Amino acid sequence: MRFDHFKILVPFDFSEAADMALKQAVMLKEEFPIHVDLLHVIDSEKEQKEAEEKLALVAKPLVAQRVSSGVVVEKGSVLETINEIAGRGFYDLMVIGTHGPRGIRQNLLGADILKLLKENPCASIVVQKTSEAVDQFKKILLPVGSHEDYEGLAEAVKLIAQASGAEVLLYTINRPGEEPAEELIINKENTIRLLKGSDIRYREVAEDVSVYSFGFAKQTLMYAENNGIDLIAIMPHASTEHSYFANADKERLLVNEKGIAVLCSAGI
Repeated sequence: MRFDHFKILVPFDFSEAADMALKQAVMLKEEFPIHVDLLHVIDSEKEQKEAEEKLALVAKPLVAQRVSSGVVVEKGSVLETINEIAGRGFYDLMVIGTHGPRGIRQNLLGADILKLLKENPCASIVVQKTSEAVDQFKKILLPVGSHEDYEGLAEAVKLIAQASGAEVLLYTINRPGEEPAEELIINKENTIRLLKGSDIRYREVAEDVSVYSFGFAKQTLMYAENNGIDLIAIMPHASTEHSYFANADKERLLVNEKGIAVLCSAGI
């Protein structure tokens, strides 16, 4: 990601969730200069012209908001095409809408969005139609993990926090009778050094397990909801050390009932 200009990809399926994703992407102009490309994936070439015209209408109001934009229409499978375009276009960020547990056709469900994020080459912000677009992220919740490629997520958090002036909360949940993995400790120390070197406000939050359920998503979301968190940062894949944020747990975070935006980075 670059501070002089953010190139943002917004997959757009003309749904309410896509509308919210575009709204959130445009709100980021308050923090840094942006260019937004709207992407629609079609089933056949016959849809090309109509899709381009519909996207052009969606993009038209962006001119008045002083946002540079473009439209991209590609034929193919939705998940593969989105990731292909994200990589080919050298985007700094993707902002995408998900539709929770149900959806049709192109609509990305919890499992679909997770599958996409695991292969996506750029950091992504995931929103829902019930989310609230914000022009400044104030509190970013960063659960500390033991992933080998955790640095990529920490870097994405750093740049968003720098741009928005957000406070970063390094979050851990202590399991009774279990010492934290060495990799988790190392990732936490490296993240603290990264944040300190960038003059980003941060604090450490450690909680004992208080919600007994599969994974830690429920307790993480409870903390986020009770403490004014407006962005949760996660790795889309599970660490080799543990499965605190395994697939079902991560899907719960991505389609959380409060519509809190989620920042993901696969570390690709």
